[in-house]
Amino acid sequence: MQGIVYTETVVHMPPAALLDLAPYQLVMVDLADGRRITGRSTGDRVAIGDPVELAEEKDGVLIFRRAA
Repeated sequence: MQGIVYTETVVHMPPAALLDLAPYQLVMVDLADGRRITGRSTGDRVAIGDPVELAEEKDGVLIFRRAA
């Protein structure tokens, strides 16, 4: 699954269940088929307009990385 980062934000004060992940980056990704989905990025930060690909799905959360 590949797409382009539509928008992103970094979460510094997460809910209690996600404290061990902070800070983490949330991304909204526009897919080629027209869908827009939300996920997290890997440890490497991405910017608006960056091409990304699905790295993994963990506990129902899509995790993207910068595409090569």
